[in-house]
Amino acid sequence: MVAYLLLFVTALATSLVITPRIVHVSHRLGLLDRPGGRKVHATPVPRIGGVAIALSLALGLGVSVIINAHGPIRPAPDPKSLLPIISGAALVFAIGLWDDIDPVRPLWKLVVESIAACIVIAAGLTIDRVTIFGTTHQLGWLAVPITASWVLVITNAFNLMDGLDGLAAGLTTIAAATCGAVLLARGEGPGAMLVVTLIGALLGFLVYNFHPAKIFMGDSGSLLAGFLLAVTAITGRQKGATALAVGVPLLIFAVPLADTVMTVVRRIVAHNPSSGTHNGSLTRVFTADRGHIHHRLLEMGLSHRGAVLLLYGLMFLSSAVALLTMQLP
Repeated sequence: MVAYLLLFVTALATSLVITPRIVHVSHRLGLLDRPGGRKVHATPVPRIGGVAIALSLALGLGVSVIINAHGPIRPAPDPKSLLPIISGAALVFAIGLWDDIDPVRPLWKLVVESIAACIVIAAGLTIDRVTIFGTTHQLGWLAVPITASWVLVITNAFNLMDGLDGLAAGLTTIAAATCGAVLLARGEGPGAMLVVTLIGALLGFLVYNFHPAKIFMGDSGSLLAGFLLAVTAITGRQKGATALAVGVPLLIFAVPLADTVMTVVRRIVAHNPSSGTHNGSLTRVFTADRGHIHHRLLEMGLSHRGAVLLLYGLMFLSSAVALLTMQLP
């Protein structure tokens, strides 16, 4: 546990120190999310917070490499098995950062995310069987498309929730803490090491991201965190044959998943009266609007912080149920 604590503290301290520097650089370079349209903030806010999260995560994982090679702490965390996950995460972060700096077409983002998913699948991380109501079902050839779909949906679910100060960062922190508890309970050392480091990076960032936010996660941060959570949530002890007890991850990600399902359905069926052309389904799905759960809570009269804290509470509740109902091997 000492090693995990060291990784957490390293990422937390790095995030607390580096995030204000990213804020300063963003203002100098003009990398700001300006108010207007569906946005709820009233002043320009830096939008590349994912850089702070990624750098904090990288430094934490670097410490794990040093501990593994030379540290006196035993058992030392071994980050080698995380290389496919880290490689995929780097791709997702890169396309997210590109989009934060210069908007990228949704199709290209989806292509890069799919490549990242393929990297972890090629490394042997697939959902080969699922357990529903105590009965396990082998997926066979469906394992690959189901795994890819899971990764893509969860990765983008947290991105869609990034609409209020501190919302996406807080929800990912709660989900990461829950995933970390599950991984530690199941003896998944490398996955737990990655998630614990992510928690430290997110908590340090959240200090500056909570309302009123001094910096936003941006796509680089929300996509990175979402991808890491999507992958670590399905890691299993069986090498190359992950068994997914469906209820636990669905409960952990209940809030962003519910919002994602409602958003996709709403955007596909909605008409676009402001456009004279018929947009494709993919374009409509990725077209921003003010119909998310958090926007509706604001319309109901909740304050900015009130809406965020309510969704935190729902996330805590679903995560607690997930922990209480999970079965240990």
